[in-house]
Amino acid sequence: MAVAHEHQITIDHVAFIVNPSSGGGGGGRIYLAAADELRRHGVQIAAFETLRNGGAAPAVEAALRAGFTEIWVIGGDGTIQEALGPIIAADAVLGPIPGGTGNRLVEVVGSDCYDPVAQARWMMRQSVKRMDVGVVNGRYFTVRVGVGFEAVVASETEDDKSGLGNFAYVLATLRAARQIDSHHVRVTAEGKLLYEGRMVAGMFANMPVRVALRVPALEAANPRDGLLHMILVPERPGIEALWRWVTGIGPEPAEDEVIHFSGPRFTMNVEGGSLVHIDGEMAGRLEHLEVKCIAGGLRIRGLDLSANRRWPGI
Repeated sequence: MAVAHEHQITIDHVAFIVNPSSGGGGGGRIYLAAADELRRHGVQIAAFETLRNGGAAPAVEAALRAGFTEIWVIGGDGTIQEALGPIIAADAVLGPIPGGTGNRLVEVVGSDCYDPVAQARWMMRQSVKRMDVGVVNGRYFTVRVGVGFEAVVASETEDDKSGLGNFAYVLATLRAARQIDSHHVRVTAEGKLLYEGRMVAGMFANMPVRVALRVPALEAANPRDGLLHMILVPERPGIEALWRWVTGIGPEPAEDEVIHFSGPRFTMNVEGGSLVHIDGEMAGRLEHLEVKCIAGGLRIRGLDLSANRRWPGI
């Protein structure tokens, strides 16, 4: 049997899931350009548009019913998060095309987070690999779950379709600074108490993250290690610390500024509840979070963890 090499085109049918409002309303333009690139190489395509209120899942389900197993999602991390459920349930293949405010998944595992056509061209020649996926209270995520202040930042950017990309998170962090509040939390793993006390912000990361916080533990996260990396900020940061975390300018957070744990599963209870986001999509105010890593739970077209491309932005 012939072995497929990564420079060969090994796909013939692709379903595009298009979020027309992503990235300043450019989702449709990205689709036309990417579709033209695939057609030039003989790939048959179809497009399924996301719903304003229903998200991406209905579009993915329609594509699966039509017989597609290659699901290429045009949008940001939030659109991909909405699409994950039916993709994982069908063991279909995700192809992420950058087109949103935050494109962290493509930044880490893809080829080009700034040029959607280049990313599509690259994926045509890549094999399918498996990566870890997180799940929180039954909802999948590829990048991160944010709690407290980190979720407030995501809330500030949720409706920002201006096309500012990661810079939108910087602006949102500065706007959200006046809303910093703390919550009493209890975090356990496999029945063992890890932390109990005040928390300003928390995050569970499945891959390297540098959005609102500059934390080495998060930057070392790997979507193929079978672990989630959790950080807690126990105290309200000063303006100087907040600026360091947002811009990456200056020394890294001190040990007493950030608490870090790694593991396959966590339980967090938040007294009174706290805002939570899942890959930038708001999940509301939650009091209880069950977070776990499903090792190899997602099939993805192309998976490149080259260190020299890990931080192309911000």
